Amino acid sequence: MIPTTQTFIHQLIEQAVHVGDIVVDATTANGINTRFLATRVGNTGRVISYTTTKDNANATAASLFMSGLSERVTLLSKTIDRQFIAELGLQNQARIVIFDYSSDSENSHDRPDDYLDQIDRVIPRLTHGGLLIIKFDDVPENWSVYSQSLLTADFQQANYKTNTTQTYLIERI
Repeated sequence: MIPTTQTFIHQLIEQAVHVGDIVVDATTANGINTRFLATRVGNTGRVISYTTTKDNANATAASLFMSGLSERVTLLSKTIDRQFIAELGLQNQARIVIFDYSSDSENSHDRPDDYLDQIDRVIPRLTHGGLLIIKFDDVPENWSVYSQSLLTADFQQANYKTNTTQTYLIERI
């Protein structure tokens, strides 16, 4: 059986995230990735979750509360911007950062024009061995140029494609 992209990503997260890690859901949308990450980081870890709509923030907050995971998540009603390093913590790095612009998270039409600027802010803050995961239903034209511009000495790349979604993995070496 071929796993869906959501199943594939969650299996990858299970292998990569350890109790106590800091992780980022850069595109919270329906909150599915935020909740899953919160189950993986344990009581000593932290999820930073960015959502651009009040409805998504409220729904995610309610879901986290009901599942007892609220204490593990910092939910921010904004996109990643120049305050990211302060929000992460000056000395902190992230194990995983997810940008999910796919139908899996009900976010396929919400990719902002500055998504590459947001990625540029987070990618240097990945731990060594940390992963940037980005999912698209429709891959933007500028993504290929961006991903090819990353130095192979600093990053390894892979992708996973299903009929509906393309998932790109960038690992900081």
